[in-house]
Amino acid sequence: MILRVGEQVTVQSIEQVQGSHGLRSARQVSPSEGVGSLKRIKSLLAMSIVVACGALSGCQSDVDGIAKNAKTNDIKAPSTEVEESFGETGAEITLLLSKGATGLYEGAARDVRDGAGLGVGELGGNQVFVKVVDVAAGAPAAAAAVTAAKARGSALLVSYASPAVTSAIAAVPADQRPPLLNLGAPVPPTSGNVYNFASDEIDSAVEGVRAAAAGGHKKVLVFAQSDFPAAGEERLANAIRGGGGTYLGIARYDLTDASASDAVKRATANLQNADTVLVLGKSVITTTIAGAVKASGKTNVTFVGTNAWPPQTYTDPSVAGAVIAMVEPEGATMIADRYKRHYKRTLSTDAAHGYDAVAIASGIVRTKGPEGLNAQNLTSKVGFRGVTGLFRLTPAGTVERKMSLYSLSGGKLNLLGATPASF
Repeated sequence: MILRVGEQVTVQSIEQVQGSHGLRSARQVSPSEGVGSLKRIKSLLAMSIVVACGALSGCQSDVDGIAKNAKTNDIKAPSTEVEESFGETGAEITLLLSKGATGLYEGAARDVRDGAGLGVGELGGNQVFVKVVDVAAGAPAAAAAVTAAKARGSALLVSYASPAVTSAIAAVPADQRPPLLNLGAPVPPTSGNVYNFASDEIDSAVEGVRAAAAGGHKKVLVFAQSDFPAAGEERLANAIRGGGGTYLGIARYDLTDASASDAVKRATANLQNADTVLVLGKSVITTTIAGAVKASGKTNVTFVGTNAWPPQTYTDPSVAGAVIAMVEPEGATMIADRYKRHYKRTLSTDAAHGYDAVAIASGIVRTKGPEGLNAQNLTSKVGFRGVTGLFRLTPAGTVERKMSLYSLSGGKLNLLGATPASF
């Protein structure tokens, strides 16, 4: 649901559990915990779906809440062999996905679809529904689907497709299509009213480096996997310099302990000048990097990890004391149990993105009507708080997310600083 906190737009959901390391970890709830969870749900349902009135002129507080509109029954996805819709009435959200080779929605596309379906069932309140459209045929088919959506009066496009397909959608002139919320890989907002929603490892890295800089550690040496793109390095370097830090360069490593140790040796000169070591990577080899740096005798250095580090790295003594910025998992814990009950799978980040896309749309539509899904309201500076954390969309087509800061200690994440209440 979308809850107002002062002038803060919050996209909140209902019930869920998760481990401290991210969206994909869920735990079982005991019967006694379930009672308390139910009470929390009832309390949350009594709160209203509203948009930040300070940012949106003419906003009226909808204090009756969503209890009478929320769907509490199980949400079952229709067969992927037919045209799919979640909900029946209200403003259309057109969800553009690509079916797999089997003719079914698979993997991340299925997760996005199911997350959106859960969102409609819980937050739609007969104000919005989701129409799922297959764009596996490529860019020309996607452009045709956009034209058809516009003709039906669709209020919002949500895409999770290949960059080529989503780029073709984004290239349709803004006055010839609804606003586009892209949940996949970022694409250029060439024609405006395009918003890239997904965050990545670099966002986490930048927040962690900023925290180190606040403590006086501003000389940053980066270690990254060999396939880390040059564009990512440029973006990271610019962010470090923009924050008043010094970018000392990047050392790349392959996914072997030998390669990781060698990368540290090759970076000896830069390492001597560094007071912050940022280690990017999605494997346990990140701990080899940290161990080799410590073994070199380098002291008074802050280690910064990222939200891409696998949870099994947390217990390695070599990374004790490392700081990691990430979205607080509590938001996702509010829907994880129900998602797993409905779809027999653990909640993923992609599914949470699908849920939040519906939450944004339903909250705005409830207070401003379908016509309220426009650039002004979508890019409200107040932002939104959803199951994916505190975020806001920008006119430049990017997403800004506030993250919490954690330190690795005792083999687990320990909260150092909570996510700010607002931007």
